[in-house]
Amino acid sequence: MSEQRLRPLLMAGMLGLLVSGTGCVLTPIDAGHEGVLVYKPFFFGHGGLDPVPATTGRLAVAPTTEVIEVDVRPIQYSEHFDIISAENAPVSFDAFLIANVIEQRTPELIENFGPHWYANNVKEAFRTFVREEVQKYPLFQLTTDPGTRARLQDAVEQEVKTKLIGKQKIPVLVNRIVIGSILPPKTVLDQTVQTIVQEQRKITMTEFQKAEESREKAERQRGMADRAYREHLGLSAVEFVDLRRIEVQKEIVGHAPANLTVIMGMERVGINLPPISNSADR
Repeated sequence: MSEQRLRPLLMAGMLGLLVSGTGCVLTPIDAGHEGVLVYKPFFFGHGGLDPVPATTGRLAVAPTTEVIEVDVRPIQYSEHFDIISAENAPVSFDAFLIANVIEQRTPELIENFGPHWYANNVKEAFRTFVREEVQKYPLFQLTTDPGTRARLQDAVEQEVKTKLIGKQKIPVLVNRIVIGSILPPKTVLDQTVQTIVQEQRKITMTEFQKAEESREKAERQRGMADRAYREHLGLSAVEFVDLRRIEVQKEIVGHAPANLTVIMGMERVGINLPPISNSADR
């Protein structure tokens, strides 16, 4: 046998030994995932993606075959925003896109958009949709009206589905768009709180001053009434004080329990008991 005929046979034998020595590799596919097989032959054959994905379990593949796991469960992608509202007021919030890759279409996703499909094909457009919708509303409506957030979510979801996912034919199902609580930045909130505290302090001081003025007015009116009452009875100031003391003690006795004992002292001046006359005066 000539050397030229022998050389191909030797090459085929060496290749057979190499392939038989390498064997297969067992690759596990986790639950909720699909495996996309990317063939990369050593010497001959055709590379590329297998159009049929591998499902949960152990998969035996050649060492040269790459297995890309794709999570087909719903995944939440979050974005933070610090933007300006319609009236040039700063607002801060988070927006969430919840989506999942459609089962059995993972090879299509990897081939056309790659494993980082969200970052490469969705993220910036999603942020643009959210930013444009939020900037249509003034700050007060964004922060106080619950219906505004619902309208924002519906509008952004519609744009993502039609102008982004549908237009690019990304094999992804959008489950929901969520807009978090929209608030001014923390610095603005702190300033607002301080303003409210100061305003409340002013209101408190004003009410306190009004209460003091009202109390002072009532005291003056009561004093005038007492003076008029004293003059009507024809009592001196000391006598009137004694009278008021008796009235107060009477009120105490009237509201006290039955076994209360009251010791009443008499003044040397004022309303006192009349002196007891002796028999000589009769």
